[in-house]
Parts: sequence; structure tokens; C-alpha cells
Amino acid sequence: MKRFALLLASAAFVTPAMAADVIYEEPMAPAAPVVFEPAFTWTGFYVGGQAGAAFNPDSGPFSIGDSGFVGGNDDGDAGFIGGVHVGYDYQVNNFIFGAVADINYIDAESVAFYDIPGAAPGSIQGSVASSSEIDFVGTARLKAGVALDRFALYATGGLAYASIDSNIAGPSTAIVDGALYNVDYSEDSDDVGYAVGGGVDYLVTQNFSIGVEYLYTDLGSSDFNVDYTQASGPSEFDFSTNSSNDLDFHTVWAKASFRFN
Repeated sequence: MKRFALLLASAAFVTPAMAADVIYEEPMAPAAPVVFEPAFTWTGFYVGGQAGAAFNPDSGPFSIGDSGFVGGNDDGDAGFIGGVHVGYDYQVNNFIFGAVADINYIDAESVAFYDIPGAAPGSIQGSVASSSEIDFVGTARLKAGVALDRFALYATGGLAYASIDSNIAGPSTAIVDGALYNVDYSEDSDDVGYAVGGGVDYLVTQNFSIGVEYLYTDLGSSDFNVDYTQASGPSEFDFSTNSSNDLDFHTVWAKASFRFN
């Protein structure tokens, strides 16, 4: 009986001591949320403007061929070009597909001067000036390229269209082989062609981008025709002669776009 009482007394002293040795760890505070910056995307509509220079590096003396004219030169100096654009891009992984349309004022003119040969070898009986001035030019193009985070490299191509004013100045009569001819001039300028090129864009922010673009634009040709109709003199037949002046140029411009993602 005494032994049982001693065991109970020992347990009473040992249990609080064991309980005092138990350590409860407080729960850790929740970690602060990590904010990830969203990845840049090129998908969405955009509008903006562009400005630069249009030029023809092939301007200078050119060959008339069998047109019946001799001599000639082409004034194709660089001119200002600028306007507005609207487009849409769609990004799939690192690939970008899209479409863009633009319209631009352009300060560009193609001028050709021709000498009309006379009856005597080496003689010149008059000269003709033909000019084609482009008032505005626009394009509607497709795009395809790759996205490198904030950068996008792309190729582009599609339809080009323009408003072209043509003027011709020259003598109203000519004497060929002793016969007097009335001279009539006409010119047919195409106003639809194509544009191809490429560029690079950079996202300054998700909703604003800047870039540089190169385009080669071909609007067809300006076909120049002269009709000779006999007025008097020896019996001769009426005849015509013609030439052609290509309306193509290169464009390099900077652009800025507001993007709606």
C-alpha cells in the first residue's frame, strides 16, 4: 500500500515536469504575394502616324529605246512622305501575323524631257516635257514576323494605290521629211501597283510602340504617246511614237502607334 502511494506521488511530480518540456511552435506568417509583370503581347488593334523620305536611286539619264525620241533625263529626287495608319496584329507564341493600311501625302514627281528628231540627220525639231506628280499614295498590306519580347521583326507586302497628275508640254506642229504634221500628246498613268518591304517595332509600353519601316512601291508606268497627223506637204502616212516612264520609288520612314490590347 505504501509502495502504491509512493508511485502516485512520483507520477504527480514527474507529469508537470514532462509537460513543461513540450514546445509548441507558432505557425509561420504567410509569405507576401509575388507580383509578376505580365508578358508583352503584340495582339490587338493599333493606330498611328508615320513620316520619312521617298526617293528613287535610279534617277538620272535613261534610254528611250525605239520610241522615236532621242535624249532624256528623269528627275527623281527624294521627297517628303507622311500620313496615318491603322492595323491589327495577332501573336501566336513568337510569331506575329497582321494587316495594316495607310494613306500618305507625298512630295514626289517624275519628269522626263524628250527631243523630237528632225528630217535631217542629227537635227532636232522640238522638245517635249512629260511630268507625273503623285498627290497621295496608300497601301493595304499583310504582315508576318517574329516577336522578341519588346521587339518585333516583320516582312510586309500588298496593294499600293495613288492619285497621279500628268502633264505634257510640246510643239503643236512638226515638219518631218518636208511634210507638216499636227502633233497630239497623251499620257496614261497607272494608279494601282504593289508595295513590299519590312521593318522593326519596339514596345515602349504595352500600349505604345515606335518603329522604322522600309517599302519599295511600284505604281506601274506612265506611258507617253505622240501622234503625228499630216497637215500638208508631200503625201505621207500618219504615225505615232511612244515611250514609258516607270513610277516606282523607295520609302524609309519612322512610325509611332497607340495599341489597344
